[in-house]
Amino acid sequence: MYHIISNPISGRKKRKNKNEVIFTYLKENNIEYILYESKYYNHPYELAREITSSYSTGNIIVMGGDGTFNEVINGINDLSKWNIGLIPTGSGNDFASCLKLPIKKPLECLKLILKNELKPVDYIKVNNKICANVLGTGIDVAVLQVFETHKKLKGSFRYLVSFLQALASNPKYEFEVSLDDGPFVRKKGFIVVLCNGSTIGGGITICPNANPTDHLMEFVFVESVKKSKIPGVLLKVLNKKIFKASVTQHVYCKKAVFKDNKNLMLQIDGNITNDYSEYVCEIVDNGINMYR
Repeated sequence: MYHIISNPISGRKKRKNKNEVIFTYLKENNIEYILYESKYYNHPYELAREITSSYSTGNIIVMGGDGTFNEVINGINDLSKWNIGLIPTGSGNDFASCLKLPIKKPLECLKLILKNELKPVDYIKVNNKICANVLGTGIDVAVLQVFETHKKLKGSFRYLVSFLQALASNPKYEFEVSLDDGPFVRKKGFIVVLCNGSTIGGGITICPNANPTDHLMEFVFVESVKKSKIPGVLLKVLNKKIFKASVTQHVYCKKAVFKDNKNLMLQIDGNITNDYSEYVCEIVDNGINMYR
């Protein structure tokens, strides 16, 4: 039996109609399922909590984007007891792309899940939260705030427009970072990310070599640059050559700690939080049992 948590808000009407093929297939093949539709922000979290409080183990299928997937895995009481399938129906679907799931082909994703083949993936534990794809601070947060104002745009183009708009003021951010229990170093730049997956914003490659099964995170820091050099840095990002930019620092690690003298704004899989002044981030090997 499958518990399906669907977020119709993450897709547009046409996409929602295409997803009907999922339920038609399940009914025609007498596959038992229960559908739970989210209706508001954080509802997928609540639904996952409700399901895993009522059942001790089982299968959960997430129909949504990166944000929905993040809410669900955070809502599950004990991830080790649950098998997770993902049918990407969001606007970005970066984690699904990293897993090489068939984007925009919901029925193919369902058939992968029904093969019943589990291949665990890592996740990043961030204090008491879980990150499947990418977390970051700096301009990444500003971009997401602008992103929410461009609801008529789609996918990576929506993110790119938001990125350029956020860059217009050439903002600078300061924070302290410690990698693998090393000394804290004060950084001043405009973006820092920890990557389990490789892309953000619907396909913009921020960490080309990231692999959610290698038991490592990739720390990527981009220093502040003059406005005249921003287009060159952006071009390297778009061409998957960000590490060739002289202003980029790239390190593999298993643990990273961010801190500041005030609460940090941090995005975790596209969801913004500012609950703490210090975030301890550690990779959890094979933490999510996934059908893929």
